[in-house]
Amino acid sequence: MISLRRLSIQTRWEFVLNARNSEQALLLVIIPILILFVMTSTSIIGGESTGIEVALATVLTVSTIAAGFTSLAIATAFERRSDTLVFLGTTNLTRMEVVASKSLGSLLLALFAGIFTFIAALFLGWTPSAAAFSIPIWIALGVFSVSGFAYLLAGTVRAEAVLAISNAIFVIVLMFGGVIFTFGSSFTTMLEFLPPLALKTVIGTSISTGGLGANVMQAIAVLIAWGILGHLLASRFFKWR
Repeated sequence: MISLRRLSIQTRWEFVLNARNSEQALLLVIIPILILFVMTSTSIIGGESTGIEVALATVLTVSTIAAGFTSLAIATAFERRSDTLVFLGTTNLTRMEVVASKSLGSLLLALFAGIFTFIAALFLGWTPSAAAFSIPIWIALGVFSVSGFAYLLAGTVRAEAVLAISNAIFVIVLMFGGVIFTFGSSFTTMLEFLPPLALKTVIGTSISTGGLGANVMQAIAVLIAWGILGHLLASRFFKWR
């Protein structure tokens, strides 16, 4: 049975531990804000500057994937290598509480990074609507959609390989995931069934109109489906040491 007290204490520890890491600041705050400024103030990406709403949706997607997949996979892999996960298993924490606290810690990290992104967007002229208050819900769904695969990678591959693979996947998402760069309609249609572009779709809708059209409902279903699949695979193949 999950203890909310133990879960909250461990979640706070997971968040503080990662928030103090300078690499996390680079991955979750500095890089996304730089992307925001580049997209809105220059013509480097796509040959023209991008509107603040599209740019903000892009950056929030980037930071969410970074927190929910890249950072979580790397941190879990090195904790597994050092037997930290096994040590946690000797405490009062249950395995479910260990996993849940790490996921919730990653969510808090994504939300914390989002605060800096929102401040930068306001500085660049973004005017939030009431629908923007739903963005934390989509960030949570985004973390859920990829965190299972973070555990799957961290629990089956050596830590050094996880470091390389997770960062490579992050770069591939940035370059070819339909998040920053757009592609032809057929390729984009395929990308809509992957978490990065699906997450950008739901966040972008909340930033602009807030309506739940057919494309948004499809994106939500995509995120839920990938989240369930990732966690099922992780529960089957994850090794604690």
